Amino acid sequence: MSNESSSLRDPPLTTNSSVEDSTTHIQKLALAGLLSVVIVVVIIGNTLVILAVITTKRLRTVTNCFVMSLAIADWLVGVFVMPPAVANTLMGAWELGWVLCDIWVSLDILLCTASILSLCAISVDRYLAVTQPLSYSRRRRSKRLAFTMILVVWMSSALITCPPMFGWYEPGRHEEKNCRYNKNTGYVIFSAMGSFFIPMMVMLYVYVRISCVVAQRHDQLAHIDTHSRKSQKLVISVKEESDIDRVSSECEDQNLRCPRYFRQISDACGQSAEPLNQSLNHEQRKSLGTRSLRSPLNYSFNHEPLTAQRSASLYRPQPFTPQRSRPESLNFEPATRVSSFRRETKTAQTLSIVMGGFIACWLPFFIFYLLTPFIPSNQVNSLIMSYLTWLGWFNSAINPFIYAFYSPDFRIAFWRLTVKHFQRHEGPTSPFSTSEGRRRTRSILVTVFYSCYLYCTIVIYSRTAGECLRLLSERMVAR
Repeated sequence: MSNESSSLRDPPLTTNSSVEDSTTHIQKLALAGLLSVVIVVVIIGNTLVILAVITTKRLRTVTNCFVMSLAIADWLVGVFVMPPAVANTLMGAWELGWVLCDIWVSLDILLCTASILSLCAISVDRYLAVTQPLSYSRRRRSKRLAFTMILVVWMSSALITCPPMFGWYEPGRHEEKNCRYNKNTGYVIFSAMGSFFIPMMVMLYVYVRISCVVAQRHDQLAHIDTHSRKSQKLVISVKEESDIDRVSSECEDQNLRCPRYFRQISDACGQSAEPLNQSLNHEQRKSLGTRSLRSPLNYSFNHEPLTAQRSASLYRPQPFTPQRSRPESLNFEPATRVSSFRRETKTAQTLSIVMGGFIACWLPFFIFYLLTPFIPSNQVNSLIMSYLTWLGWFNSAINPFIYAFYSPDFRIAFWRLTVKHFQRHEGPTSPFSTSEGRRRTRSILVTVFYSCYLYCTIVIYSRTAGECLRLLSERMVAR
């Protein structure tokens, strides 16, 4: 009877296991599809950045040399690093041999480090451009300095990648069935510091310094704006005299003999300035010759007294041409400072977005990466490590969108390379051509992106925290 009951219970167990296997298979396929979408976004986005810099003359600047280096590193991550990771997720184990495993891990470290160091180089370039605009702009005219910095970025990445090839790895690594990062304690600390923590400290310092400079220049601009308004009111409040009134007064004071056609105007010196201006216009229309008369006015925005130079010459009659400097030709320094301040503010905003995305994507991975040498291999959750690794790679997908939405030149180039390139007839104008369209598109995409990103980050952080608490509790119980 017991045998019959056990035989009756066996089919449901088989059915349940098959259902679980099919569910797991569906989950793997869905995860692979989602990761494939991320790969496509990385490749297409960074390809657009590279083509935009190559085909657009306005984008061939020194700063965009660093942006192009960043895009190349991210593009290589999407082509050579992410697809093997998707295959590894589907198969559940590494089936391509240890030689390809070492090559894949080395490419991962090399390209991700180059991407992070390129972000650091962009931050340093913006910092020098904001804090030392004159001296640094002269040195940046040739792209030799930029190429040198890019070469340093890639050589530093190679130096961080190479040590495991010369024996700096933990023993017994190739005996396991999964392809993972090197867990040698010394190398983990060395690579984490060189690939992430030192560049992160540099970028944080640069961002804080740029923010301080922008705040300081904002205060200076407010002071200059207040000062110029007071000075402008002082200039406007000064009553202007007519040129002919001044010359006539000078003729009377110095007992100079004026021409006959000028006496009528000289007799009106004690009257208001309006009849004098009418007489002047009447005589000037006749193109009558006069002695050389000049009365230039020197305006100033400073609080110094305004001066007017007068002279009268009794040589040859000349056409009377009153000269006066116009207020529109005055110093435009406040407007220039406003434009410079707006550029610096936009630089600070862009760097803040770059810094936020960079730290949010890579910080969880490198914290967990630093803990792996101190945790037994059988207690490290490979699923958490895979999630955190993909979160770091996701930074390669958001970089093109950051620069696209904060650079009008990149937006126009992307529109030209995508939608406008495939239009056979003259279609509607770009939605980015108006400020309202840019604002709406930016707000919608930023809202969608940050909502998805916040959800994924909360899930990953909660699972990571739970895993760490579980490991700590197990170690405390074992002791």
